[in-house]
Amino acid sequence: MNIEKPDNSTSFEDLNRLKDIEKYQQIYKNKSAINSVFEKDYDKSMQHVTFLMPAYNEERSIGVMLDKFSEYPQSKVIVVDNNSNDKTAEIAKKRGAIVLQEQKQGKGHAVKTGFEHVESNFVVMIDADNTYDPQDAKKLLKPLIEDEADVVLGSRILGKREKGSINRVNLFGNYLLSFVASLFFSRVSDVCTGYWAFKKNVIEQFLRDGIDSDGFDLEVEMFSKASKNKFRVAEIPILYKKRTDDPKLNSVNDGAKILKRMLIYWISGFKRET
Repeated sequence: MNIEKPDNSTSFEDLNRLKDIEKYQQIYKNKSAINSVFEKDYDKSMQHVTFLMPAYNEERSIGVMLDKFSEYPQSKVIVVDNNSNDKTAEIAKKRGAIVLQEQKQGKGHAVKTGFEHVESNFVVMIDADNTYDPQDAKKLLKPLIEDEADVVLGSRILGKREKGSINRVNLFGNYLLSFVASLFFSRVSDVCTGYWAFKKNVIEQFLRDGIDSDGFDLEVEMFSKASKNKFRVAEIPILYKKRTDDPKLNSVNDGAKILKRMLIYWISGFKRET
């Protein structure tokens, strides 16, 4: 079948005759047409997106969070329940999410399980605690679909933060860790964010490399490996809201673990280069 090169007025139905948006980009290299379609029929383009939510004892927030995804009826939502002893999984199933179970405790294990079940071209990873706004996913996805980035981080530092959403200790720690990550790998304002968007090939590379982290050091592992593999990383300002329950992050212990993980990856990368 011959497909004529479309102009900027191309409908999404024409675009969807191809297997996916990435293939369209490879064939035509026509960013203006992609952008026109993307803006005009955004909801339809969301069929290429999977939302991934690692969750542990989030019954107070996950229902509210999943209700907000009704804005994206074409997208898949995967919740990875990480040994919750509350009604997290039950609530997620009732809201129509695909619920996976991960027995090994820790965010890194839950995210790895989610990555292994992703089939779509784009993935948005978002915490289940209702501190992030699903509407911001549109902003994170746009650089990926326009092929201007391979990985996009939602930056709480560049965006707006509700009063009380991050205490001073955590904010200082995040500034410090992001500063070190900028020195070791590439410039970043919020390396500890829980809101990411990826192209599928990035996730496939993470799985080939192996995911070593089991906790909140996952984000710095992904950032360091994205840098090592020369993926294009971008940051987008986002809204960050206050949690409805107590945070699971231990500022001192988890901060030290994250810093240690950065040092490990920086030293291993330095050794390979020399």
